Amino acid sequence: MELDKDSLQFIFASTIRALHKLSAAEFEKHGMSISPEQFHLLKIISSKEDSIQSELAEVLQLDKSGIMRHIDQMEAKGMVQRLNDANDRRKKYIILTEAGEAELEKCKAVITSLGEIIMWNISDAEILIFKQVLSKLKQNAEA
Repeated sequence: MELDKDSLQFIFASTIRALHKLSAAEFEKHGMSISPEQFHLLKIISSKEDSIQSELAEVLQLDKSGIMRHIDQMEAKGMVQRLNDANDRRKKYIILTEAGEAELEKCKAVITSLGEIIMWNISDAEILIFKQVLSKLKQNAEA
């Protein structure tokens, strides 16, 4: 089978892999102790008062066991904490600790500097069009 390097799927997938690889390398270079996926998870947890695992899995479009592994790793590093729901023992809230907030802020600074690098020579108008096209692609895929 011939590989079509001009196809939207190939370009999109290889771009996502390249951005992920760059983010992971920058996190490591700056001494971050979490992965890019865990960074996104921390961002979501910090923006919500009462995050639960199933909601996090839904937002990140990952399975619950994958989210649990990330949470377990971050909990072991002291970045998040699980709290039991007073009314439902099965429900556990995930909250950010001070260490998690500090790591999140360091990661945001790295991501901001990365954004400047990867967005170089791309106009605001091009970014707007790109976002609009991506939104349409997502809508079509979910239809």
